[in-house]
Amino acid sequence: MEHLIELPQDRVQEGLHAALGYFVEYMERPRDANEVLKDIQQSVPVEMLPMLF
Repeated sequence: MEHLIELPQDRVQEGLHAALGYFVEYMERPRDANEVLKDIQQSVPVEMLPMLF
């Protein structure tokens, strides 16, 4: 299946698309052991509970 992506013609939109691409690459990269050890579990704020259930 072929996916076609239309590139934006506006410079601002082009910059936003590039920033989003870099962010997605950063989020999908494998993390090293030091980053995993720094993770701290946190409770969900009460205000967000209706969104979860």
